[in-house]
Amino acid sequence: MNAPRLLIASLLSAAALQAASLPESQKIDQLLSQDWQKAGLKANPPASDEVLVRRLYLDIAGRIPTLDEAQAYMKSQDPEKRLKLIDMLLASDGYTSHMFNYWADVLRLTDNVKGRITAEAYEEWLKKQVKDNVPYDKFVKNLLTTDGGVWDSGSIGFWQRDENKLDHLAYTVQVFLGTSIVCAQCHNHPFDKWSQMDYYHMAAFTYGMDTKSRGLDFKSDSMKSVELDKKAIQAMSNEEKKAYRAKYAAMRKADDARVSREDLAQVKRAMQDVMKPLRYTSAEWQDGRLPSLPSDYKYPDAKPGQKVEAKTMFGKDAEVKPGQTQLQAFADWMASPENPRFTTVIANRMWKKAFGIGLIEPVDEITDSTVASNPALMDYLSQLMVEQKYSLKSFLRVLYNTDTYQRAATTQEVPAGETYHFTGPVLRRMSAEQIWDSFVTLSKGNVDDTVDEENARLHQYLDDLSSFLGTVKSKGAEGLVQVAKDGRAKLDANQKRIDEMKAKLAADKEKGVDTTAASKQLAKEATALRKASEKDILVALLGKERADDLRKGYQPSNKAKDQRPEIDRKTLESMTKEQRKEFLQAYQRSTSRKDGMGLTSRASEQPSPARPGTFLRTFGQSDRELIQNASDDASVPQALTLLNGPAADVINNPASKLNQAIAKADSPAQKINTLYQALLSRAPTASEQVVLDGVIKERGDKAVADVTHALLTGSQFLFVQ
Repeated sequence: MNAPRLLIASLLSAAALQAASLPESQKIDQLLSQDWQKAGLKANPPASDEVLVRRLYLDIAGRIPTLDEAQAYMKSQDPEKRLKLIDMLLASDGYTSHMFNYWADVLRLTDNVKGRITAEAYEEWLKKQVKDNVPYDKFVKNLLTTDGGVWDSGSIGFWQRDENKLDHLAYTVQVFLGTSIVCAQCHNHPFDKWSQMDYYHMAAFTYGMDTKSRGLDFKSDSMKSVELDKKAIQAMSNEEKKAYRAKYAAMRKADDARVSREDLAQVKRAMQDVMKPLRYTSAEWQDGRLPSLPSDYKYPDAKPGQKVEAKTMFGKDAEVKPGQTQLQAFADWMASPENPRFTTVIANRMWKKAFGIGLIEPVDEITDSTVASNPALMDYLSQLMVEQKYSLKSFLRVLYNTDTYQRAATTQEVPAGETYHFTGPVLRRMSAEQIWDSFVTLSKGNVDDTVDEENARLHQYLDDLSSFLGTVKSKGAEGLVQVAKDGRAKLDANQKRIDEMKAKLAADKEKGVDTTAASKQLAKEATALRKASEKDILVALLGKERADDLRKGYQPSNKAKDQRPEIDRKTLESMTKEQRKEFLQAYQRSTSRKDGMGLTSRASEQPSPARPGTFLRTFGQSDRELIQNASDDASVPQALTLLNGPAADVINNPASKLNQAIAKADSPAQKINTLYQALLSRAPTASEQVVLDGVIKERGDKAVADVTHALLTGSQFLFVQ
């Protein structure tokens, strides 16, 4: 594009920008402009349509636009096209995918845990919260106060993430209140006012959340008749609770005496295969649990081992209202607009997401002495978040519609400790997920509509578990034992057979016969006979189909296996037999999980996080051990992956959307132009075209592959401009 065309494009961009501006966006621009005047600065020039369409897709949907999407935007003469594109992208499943990746990093979400079904349900729950645009304050309350089994809500994964309750409290405060208190877990904070006692006061609010499964609870009808629900118990005074629990314990002891331990053990054995996955599937609030100070507590305000009551670290105290648990009061306190940090933290996080740097840095190490780089703007953003009722989509919509966001990126790196005055967004390197999803787009086109597919297999298994527990609860201990007794005839017959085999074995042993092999065979057959009897009990409880499903366990599906190559029919017909064979081999490599690529779905649908050594981890995806632990540093393995690894294989695959588009071009020059449009959403500049003409003249058809490698490894593709 020559200089006059660039000037015209800039003028059109500025005009369209002005027409699309929102009142709230104008207010932000006004506050920024006042700051520029004080600092003696000017705003960056307006970004071109080519830059903006790519930036908007990457920032909102987490991927580059397809050729058709970019060209449709470029051709549009609608003066409100940017506003409409922003709204369309915020409503898309691409936004769900991209924001899921963001929150997965913040919440350290990982499915590489023992409780696999809970982790997968947590992922799905999080995507639904993002897709439904659940208000942020409600989202946080949902996480903190979740209760029950994973079949009730996947949000219990939030509590299952950390076995250590004290560690979990530190992460919770850092994420939602932007305050790092982890040092105070072991000693008074060396750089802030928080003491170790403050830490334990806060931990007391969440200490009652129990994530350890106790197994099946076998209760008789008499026990269930006196059992009160949680709300009724919460409404009692402390003395009433104590009396109720004593009475309940006495009845439970008497109830246990009515059922023989042998019969109960038989029932439990029948259910042991089903019980294994239940170990990490629940979170239950237990009243009255408080943390104790560590044995090495050394400060004069308390003694080691002393119980610590709940008390907030700052602001108003958390008031426990009638019928509330301590945890519910804590959630109300934390997610309140009156909390001095809650709203500021999320407003600052979203500002950083849009512009690349927060008004407060670091975003999660706020202290009493912290001052935003633009205090007036920070105050307004906090006010705006409340006015938008904590709708993150509405808040981001305002930010993306500012004149400032739609200006050219600042390319100079902001030195640590220096103030950035936001004359435009900063130049940023794509995240690992954005790079992955951009490759998926080049290979498969827009696959955003696959992001929120419900995991039917997971839900069926969770329904089976819920039904199983409901059946157990409804029958009670006596009912379950009766089911076991009904199958006693077969069990007794099997036991008689085992006893006969044992007797024969003993007789042979007395005769001096070597019984080593026979003993092993007997043990094997005895186990099989017992399992057959125990399986019959489970079948009697649930029915054969559901019993078989539960014993089999949850087996996650491999979405990649269901994918098939999509290729233009004319392109396929034009291939030779050898080319078709090469195409199929390339496709199989690109979808294989073994090489860690499998570019068939978006990053949000891949293992979370990806395994070490795979594409996403090579490009810096967080290991989810720390909050937002991703890296945007370049490395030699990344360059090698782009040049020689699966990514290059996919790009060169005849089935990829990019190669199908290039194949339709008539000349090397047109092919390279298509390549630029696909990767950078623009045509080559005049100076680039001069260089490209020389490459085409020297390399001919091979120039396309050369330019592909050069663009893929270059900063213009890998950066959000």
